[in-house]
Amino acid sequence: MLYLGRVLPYAIMGMLVVYCLRETDFTASPFGLPELAAGAVVVLLHVWKRNTLVSILGGTALYMLLLRLCAAL
Repeated sequence: MLYLGRVLPYAIMGMLVVYCLRETDFTASPFGLPELAAGAVVVLLHVWKRNTLVSILGGTALYMLLLRLCAAL
């Protein structure tokens, strides 16, 4: 149980990343830029602030902003 408690959160996060990026088309414009940029911001904010809520909100806000900007092009 202790082993699962240490390993399972990382495995679940990895599965969520794959699930979120599964339908991203990296061959057509915008080449997955909003998804990858938002994911990087989530990681950076979490490493910096160690606050899950701030990380999720910051990544979501950036993702929505980039989606609107890419759609306008």
